[in-house]
Amino acid sequence: MNGELRVLFPQVKTKNIYVFETKLFSPEDKLIMAPMQNLTGYLFRNAYDKLFPNIIDKAITPFISITHGSNSFSKRKFRDVLKENNTSNLEIIPQVLGNDINAMIEIAEALFSLGYKEMNLNLGCPFERTLKKDRGAGLLKDTKRIENIIEGVINRIPISLSLKLRLGVEDTDDIYRLIPIINSYPIKNIIIHPRLAVDKYESEVNLNCFEDIIPKVNKRVVYNGDIFSREDFNKLKLRFPSINDWMLGRGLINNPLLPFEIKSNEYFQKEEGMIALHAELLKTATSVNKMKEYWSYFSQGLNIEEDKLSIIYSCETLEELDEKVRDIIKEMIKE
Repeated sequence: MNGELRVLFPQVKTKNIYVFETKLFSPEDKLIMAPMQNLTGYLFRNAYDKLFPNIIDKAITPFISITHGSNSFSKRKFRDVLKENNTSNLEIIPQVLGNDINAMIEIAEALFSLGYKEMNLNLGCPFERTLKKDRGAGLLKDTKRIENIIEGVINRIPISLSLKLRLGVEDTDDIYRLIPIINSYPIKNIIIHPRLAVDKYESEVNLNCFEDIIPKVNKRVVYNGDIFSREDFNKLKLRFPSINDWMLGRGLINNPLLPFEIKSNEYFQKEEGMIALHAELLKTATSVNKMKEYWSYFSQGLNIEEDKLSIIYSCETLEELDEKVRDIIKEMIKE
């Protein structure tokens, strides 16, 4: 297995301060920020990279819809990927969601004009509204249509194409039908979330199927799904030593310091890092509800009790929310 095993003795652990003694993350491994609609847009990416530079290697953006309105360039439609809005040093890969070949080509040309070299096609969104419109994971039930899209796009766009997908809609047969197609075209890489669309995020990830798929695919494979702790990462790394690209979604939003846990043997105080990110996000926040949404995730990483979380949810202004959050975190640090 590539990489190294490092052990620190003795292990030290006090309340909410950790040292993680086993390091399986290698120099070849990369951490990728997952596209989470309405959460990991450019404001979050900028704030995150400013506070924690070089800890995340690249980010896939929340999707640009290729079915609503004009697909020609407009600052409103392409706001999340405009270079002037992305001040971080992260490598940014724009993602698109849709099934129209000509519209996809039009968006790829617009992205190329903005300086991008890769476009990711979403074949993984599991939500009912998307499935009904044969977009996202909804396309997986029609392998021939996916092949027509890839064939119609791949040689007509000025940038590379990558895919983010699930194992299927209701059955893993979908992914096995798709593999020969993936292998037949110059697709840059595939990101696999090893669940079915009908599972959403409720079932366990199907690691047996993922393991079976890896040797059958001739493209670089990115693993995505249920990495919430360093222990989760280490188990996956031991089982899949050939995988070097790891996507963090809900685990990263729950605990923005998760990449530090995975990458390094260091002491840190989680509350201090979380409040620092909170303060950075507040600088550009325009909605108290947006900050509440972030704290619905942050609270899970900090194990904030329900009664304290309800205090945050009851806030009506950004100023009030900031005050209550700081009070709660101060109490946690004292305990």
